Amino acid sequence: MFLLYCFVYFFTILVAVLNVVLGIYLIEYVYCAYVRRQPPLVFSNKKSRQIVIEQIKTYYNHAKNICEIGSGTGSFARQIARDTKSNIDALENLPCPAFLSKMLDFLTCSKNKTIWCDAFKYLDCTNKKFDVAVAYLGPDDVYKILKYKHKIDVFISLDFQIKNVKPTRTIDAGPGYTMFNHKKYPHKLFIYEFRK
Repeated sequence: MFLLYCFVYFFTILVAVLNVVLGIYLIEYVYCAYVRRQPPLVFSNKKSRQIVIEQIKTYYNHAKNICEIGSGTGSFARQIARDTKSNIDALENLPCPAFLSKMLDFLTCSKNKTIWCDAFKYLDCTNKKFDVAVAYLGPDDVYKILKYKHKIDVFISLDFQIKNVKPTRTIDAGPGYTMFNHKKYPHKLFIYEFRK
């Protein structure tokens, strides 16, 4: 009987923690999507991730410093770090995903460093230069990367193109799309080489 009580208490605590986490996630989602007008935390397409890593390994295998702008829980940044042996700065502005990412960095990957910050303010302040930057930003934010061309050699954008700037390469990333502001954006990669 004692074991049954322990199980019930444990299960109740687990459900309560899950409710708190989901509540925080919902608040962050609403804040991101409806207040800041940026894409909320959504996971990028698996095929897009694989193609990004293939592109880095094929064309930018010299890359030692990479940043992911809007890294969420950091799973993609950790995958890039593992597969390319590069140092990754994973920049995330939402506290809950950033905290989770920091915990997972500690447990799994020493080459990935999650930084809780506004990515653009971080890029304003840092003296670091990045061989490659990867981002899954919305159409209203992706153009902001042009301000940092002197700090980023190559920029890979998932699904969203920089308006009025011709990419070096565009790669189809398979079926599906990202829905943003009631508009469909097919899964594509837009690669911009700012410095060759």
